[in-house]
Amino acid sequence: MNTISPYTIRCFNPLMKGKKVEDSYSPLGSIGQFDMYEVFKSYITGKGKTYHILKATEQIYSFSGFKFNDSTREIRGVVRAGSYGSRTDLVNIKTGNIDFKRLEENAEVLKHYVRLFVPAELNEGVVLLHNQKNVGVKTLIYELLREEFASVTGRVLQMNPLSYEKAFEEWKKATTKEIKLIRFRGMNAIEDQIKKLGHDETEHTYTIKASRKKNLGALVDYLTPGTEQNATVEILAPLCAEVKTVVEMHGRKRTFRLGSSHNSQVCEIDVDEKKVTITAGNPNIKEFDAWCKILLNEFLSTMYPGMDIKV
Repeated sequence: MNTISPYTIRCFNPLMKGKKVEDSYSPLGSIGQFDMYEVFKSYITGKGKTYHILKATEQIYSFSGFKFNDSTREIRGVVRAGSYGSRTDLVNIKTGNIDFKRLEENAEVLKHYVRLFVPAELNEGVVLLHNQKNVGVKTLIYELLREEFASVTGRVLQMNPLSYEKAFEEWKKATTKEIKLIRFRGMNAIEDQIKKLGHDETEHTYTIKASRKKNLGALVDYLTPGTEQNATVEILAPLCAEVKTVVEMHGRKRTFRLGSSHNSQVCEIDVDEKKVTITAGNPNIKEFDAWCKILLNEFLSTMYPGMDIKV
């Protein structure tokens, strides 16, 4: 499973203390004498392509294939990250045999696509982070950039989840085409019967589709407390690993995750596998990069309405 989580980045300016909160942040290209884009670019470039070890957290990481667009002020690439320190067995799911014994010095490394947009004149940028197998790199990326940023500028870097209100703004009125219940556990009698066949790890995905005469409502209905759709999600969420909604607008489709409070929950958007080829669990980076550009522009149009900001 591959998803994208959007975040905002900004830097509080202590010299503007006392002003409105939205006016207390520095333009990202003018943080004192420093430029956030150049700080990040210099740091990532200086790290090279080799792996680096974080002993405190028993993690390993490297920056791979990063590109820097000085014109659009974008930073894009892949962070290879994993953890070590535990002895585990890797079992062949076909034979049930142990194919490999992972020792404490071995790390399982996943590839995570990362994209940063750091505008010079604005006080807020956007970061898109790739989650794979429900594993992300937000904490790792933030801690690395925060420490470097503080060392260079003496200021504090903030990286917060892009709120559902901003992330979904363009799609609020989109028509809901499907509701997907991932690993639904609401049919215990049937599951028990299947387990008797020897399948203990049954995973059911049930899809609720709109009928021809009646739709399933708009996305905003699922995010608004008190609506029939929101109440339905609250009932179904405890019975599933995830509840997803597939919405369509102007011929485009997006898959969003629903569930607990969207005021605090990290926004996750499923990668569109009709646009991005997935091979052995990994997205085609060229296609993924192109799709994320579309996604980023959607967020920018919502964050900066009427300003025609795009990459």
